[in-house]
Amino acid sequence: CSIVLLMGVVVLVFLAPRFGWSVDAVLSGSMEPTLRSGGIAVTRPVDPAEVQAGDIITFRSPLTGELTSHRVIEAGGGTSPVFRTQGDANQDPDPFSVRGGHITGRVCFHVPYAGYAAMFVKTPPGLVLTLVVPGLIVIVMEIVNIWRAMSALEKKRAGVRLT
Repeated sequence: CSIVLLMGVVVLVFLAPRFGWSVDAVLSGSMEPTLRSGGIAVTRPVDPAEVQAGDIITFRSPLTGELTSHRVIEAGGGTSPVFRTQGDANQDPDPFSVRGGHITGRVCFHVPYAGYAAMFVKTPPGLVLTLVVPGLIVIVMEIVNIWRAMSALEKKRAGVRLT
């Protein structure tokens, strides 16, 4: 069951970006309880003009350049929209405004605890354990099945020759 879960996370982590979506681990508790630390936030692309107060957006922080997911508390329209954001668990709004060009998307759903698996899958040992090892297990199982079928066929042929 855990291998199936890990393989599902692998598919999500590696295929979602091909469609413009992003799958990011939630590393802090600034959005708890909405986005729990250790989970993953799945973000889909959004036109900044469509973002409204109350949406949770993922953006590049103008201070650190790191991806951050916070709730929009104020949306300024116009040709170059600017947003005020705040983490649900934070007492104060973020000390900066987010320009529309920094937004990577709107968070559409969250999977608790899967962030730990997603972070692990992105490491070389995680990739080996979630893709290569299960693949090798399937190959070995098929080789054993072929060997058994060939042995049964050989026994059947030997039985036909004796009679």
